[in-house]
Amino acid sequence: MRRLILVPIFVFVALLAIAGAAGYWVYSSYYFYSTDDAQISGQIVNVSSPQPGQLTTLTVKQGDKVQAGQVIGQVSAVSQTGQKVTVNLTSPIDGTVVQTTGIEGQLVNAGIALAQVVDLSKLNVVAYVDEGQLNNLKTGQDVDITVDAFSGTSFTGHVTQIVQATAGQFSLLPSSDNSSGNFTKVGQRVPVVVTLDGNGGHTLVPGLSAEVKIHLH
Repeated sequence: MRRLILVPIFVFVALLAIAGAAGYWVYSSYYFYSTDDAQISGQIVNVSSPQPGQLTTLTVKQGDKVQAGQVIGQVSAVSQTGQKVTVNLTSPIDGTVVQTTGIEGQLVNAGIALAQVVDLSKLNVVAYVDEGQLNNLKTGQDVDITVDAFSGTSFTGHVTQIVQATAGQFSLLPSSDNSSGNFTKVGQRVPVVVTLDGNGGHTLVPGLSAEVKIHLH
């Protein structure tokens, strides 16, 4: 008898739990959109020589802070009239050196990056969202951000740009059957740029994996 009474109770509790989970999912889907397909991004600027020659000096290393116009290296080159000239390598922006690829003494070609600089105070997050969410997205929406490298720390930001092209526009083309003319539909993801409100005292760098939760309503 007790078992007969308990069975309906268990069924009721299970249905209640399912209903609660479904309700929470509907609530979350309406008010928020979350994705872990996101990363920290920033404008990385290359420092290169305008003409070929030999890299004689490179005075910076990864992590060094530089100022716009600061000379960070020199290249010994030959001018068009055959004279030896010294070409200064200067940082085009205030920022931090995130990579150095040049080695003193090596021959370098014009336009090849010898160092890379980024302004770590102007980082953002690029998140890729399902194309079906476009009607729900708009600039100015608040965003909660977590970065894998700083587990347990939350950052905030806001949507500043919805890129007017899908992430796969130039790299991921729908497959087609040339004999039938049929195309295979592929779900697309749209890049959304989120500006960080601050770094919370942490050193964020381009490329770090992140997760975002966009407040839709």
